[in-house]
Amino acid sequence: MEALTPLQLLKRAQGLADAGQHVSVLECLRGVEDVDVEQTPPLALLRGMAHARLGDTNDAERWAWAALQAARAKGDDPTALRARNVLAAIALETGRTHHAERSFEDGLGDAKRQGDHATLGRMANNLGIIADMRGDYGRAIGSYTMALAAYQQGGLTVGVAESLHNLAATYREMGDLTKALRTEDQAISAAEASGDRRLITLTRGGRAEIRLMAGDSLVAHREIELAIQEERAIGDVVGEAEDLRVLGCTLAAMDLAEEAERVLRDVIQRAEKLGRPLLAARAERDLAWVMDTPEREGEARAMARDARHRFQQLGLTNEVRKLDEFLSQDRRSNPFIRSELPFVAPLG
Repeated sequence: MEALTPLQLLKRAQGLADAGQHVSVLECLRGVEDVDVEQTPPLALLRGMAHARLGDTNDAERWAWAALQAARAKGDDPTALRARNVLAAIALETGRTHHAERSFEDGLGDAKRQGDHATLGRMANNLGIIADMRGDYGRAIGSYTMALAAYQQGGLTVGVAESLHNLAATYREMGDLTKALRTEDQAISAAEASGDRRLITLTRGGRAEIRLMAGDSLVAHREIELAIQEERAIGDVVGEAEDLRVLGCTLAAMDLAEEAERVLRDVIQRAEKLGRPLLAARAERDLAWVMDTPEREGEARAMARDARHRFQQLGLTNEVRKLDEFLSQDRRSNPFIRSELPFVAPLG
């Protein structure tokens, strides 16, 4: 590779990140000494974001902290604010929900004062994710609406797609599948306009989940299989794990319980390896439903208790309540009507 000036290197790495090519970001920075990256806050942050997108939480957190410290030392307030958002997003993904919420709320005010539309959108979007996780759908919609306004004002198509995707998931959880599908289609259009392959795959996976909830399991199965194939092609291990959970639910809806169980157990293992307790809890919850037959009632209840414990640790009382209903005597209902979609926590 030809020698690049620091500015050229930053532009190249940023362009790759904007296109969702996170493996290429790390390859672009591979020949740069760590100390040089550490002393260049935007480069350190891009490296941290790439690691986060690829499921390497430890290196993601290390480089985000390096970016934050270097940015503060250089008086680079915009980069410091973005690094704080990345660190809070990592906290959210790894189960430290209350810490993440405080960080996003503090960052929201700073983003407004700095006039940073991109980071304002990310902070608001992430607060919407937390609200949705807790079943506070009105607050979630308000936060996503704020995020969309900030992204649109800043001309940030990727952010628009991410928040539309999350908004669609909230509508789905509220039971408004018509509005959910319409919003997810808008998210897909925005993702395609951005050229971000990871985001295109994520939004198409979101549409598959809505199709599943609407009772069209065959179409949902085709769409989620295509999404998983694309995630494997681009190396999106986190997205693949999340969509495998959706695949497991789809297989169960098609009365392929044995295959569904195999897939969901694989998701639990992947989630634990990736440090994603929320994904593990969701997969355990779904697996409890799959195993809920007269012959395996004890196993199903044990799995439900494991999921309940994880949700309780995460402070997600809405999920705890639903599992309490499952564990009660009168618990027969469609397990996939309230199956939550993996959310996107914008990192940069």
